[in-house]
Amino acid sequence: MLAIRPFCNSDVPRLAMLWVIHHAAFRSAPAVTATIWEQAIASRHFFLPERLLVATWDNLPVAWCHWFPDPRRTACLTAFCFDTSTQGEMAAVQLLAATQQRVVTAGMTTLVAGINPESRWGYQGLDPVGQGIGIDVADDRTNLLLEEAGFEELQRIDKWEVNTSDFRPPVNREALQLRRGTRIEQTAVTKMSPQESAAMFHLDIRRYLLIAPGGGVPLATSDLWLSDPDVHVMTTHQAILGDIEGLAEDLPAREPAIRYLIASLVPMLASRHVLTLHRSVPSDNHDEASRMAALKFRRTAVGRLLRKQF
Repeated sequence: MLAIRPFCNSDVPRLAMLWVIHHAAFRSAPAVTATIWEQAIASRHFFLPERLLVATWDNLPVAWCHWFPDPRRTACLTAFCFDTSTQGEMAAVQLLAATQQRVVTAGMTTLVAGINPESRWGYQGLDPVGQGIGIDVADDRTNLLLEEAGFEELQRIDKWEVNTSDFRPPVNREALQLRRGTRIEQTAVTKMSPQESAAMFHLDIRRYLLIAPGGGVPLATSDLWLSDPDVHVMTTHQAILGDIEGLAEDLPAREPAIRYLIASLVPMLASRHVLTLHRSVPSDNHDEASRMAALKFRRTAVGRLLRKQF
């Protein structure tokens, strides 16, 4: 018999297994254990069991989902996982309907499915979420489920990735000038809200500045999201390219400064045994796509955010 209820602590091993089963249906199995899952999701101070719904079949969890409200009356469906069995498929339909009802009851007018780079709910870094590309287009089961429930595509997001071991920085006149006339400094990222700090505590976020000889305002800044080995949600062999900003007074000089800074960080990651660096970029951001391609990043996945309005 099918039942839908809130999360309870004894669910952790099975829900972590469903995370692996669900994603293994369309990609390589993610390296997620019950401990990793719990640290990423259930250990946050903002975690509320009633927002993680579990569908059981004869008392065995076969599907689960997690949603969060937003002050703008938009809810985010951060995760939706279900077993590949017939029971799992049937439960997923009922679970999605129940979730939508709870979202409406909470006063939300919109539900967006998928995690994007700006999401701060604890999932980023958890394999295979990374920085967030929404619902992977390869996840046919979830895409079909959402579409049949009336969700429509809101945005596409590309995942760009580079291997650090064989990376060769682009060589051009601007890069040579910046190499001779600048230095790179590291500073702490301090401007984070309590929600952001709690959602990102498993990551070691470092900000790098490209400084001109005279000091003053940096020419460019770039954040790296590294794994905190003491928490171990994201593997230490991966890193995420976070916020990027060009600050040079001369507008045409901003893009070369950004590219030089990023290109300088990749070999540093290789020396620390970080094997890959990736970043999520909206598919319609052609300028950043050109930047990623120029830096020898490869587009390795595509996802999409889906939306339903009530």
